[in-house]
Amino acid sequence: MNSYEKWIEEEIKWIGIYCSKMRRQALCVVAPSILGGTALLLGVLQLIGSENVEDFVNGVLGGFMIGALICGIYLLVLLPGLNPRRYGKKIDRSVRDLSLNEMEKEQLAQEMLAADEEHRISYVLQGPGSKGTPGRFVLTEHYALLEGSSPYAILIRLSDIAEIRRGEEKKMAEERRAKSKTVYWFTLYTIGFYRKDRFQRNLTQKDLPDEAFGFFRQDIRDQVMNLLAESGIWIE
Repeated sequence: MNSYEKWIEEEIKWIGIYCSKMRRQALCVVAPSILGGTALLLGVLQLIGSENVEDFVNGVLGGFMIGALICGIYLLVLLPGLNPRRYGKKIDRSVRDLSLNEMEKEQLAQEMLAADEEHRISYVLQGPGSKGTPGRFVLTEHYALLEGSSPYAILIRLSDIAEIRRGEEKKMAEERRAKSKTVYWFTLYTIGFYRKDRFQRNLTQKDLPDEAFGFFRQDIRDQVMNLLAESGIWIE
């Protein structure tokens, strides 16, 4: 196993802890709650309608069947997305987007594996749709990697970047419940990366950044900015 394969395996193990937790919660908490809730609900409704114990039992069995169908659909949608190797492929895709050759991929992996705790920031996403997903920023001599965002993995080659800017964006999110929908605003704290070849691509500094990190918390964004200051890239 080369350094690149070893690094990807380490990343899979890291996100695998979260995936295992979510699978256990789905199988041991959510699914039984759905089964028990639908069975009890239909049983009680049948009992209220007829006051017959036999009808109550039939209602429970019918509710159990409906609950099993709901659970099947729920797990069918959820579990494939909790495969840790799916996240490993996303990291590999971010590497391929930089068109690194084999030697560069090995250098990247070696730097990521050797990164000390002073150059890693770990946190938990706490915002719309985050579901407590772990996030992590890693800075090495030549690269910066953000995991847990959208897209899941954003890899920056520092030598491509001319300028880094911090910013803030107002975003709207929806929170849906059984019979209601709540719309609210939140602030996304950003870090924008501007590549050196923007002029050749007919882009100015007023255009959107080439890549961007987004954070729900300002303090996490500022910690990442403090680390990026070590890269020597111009920060505005």
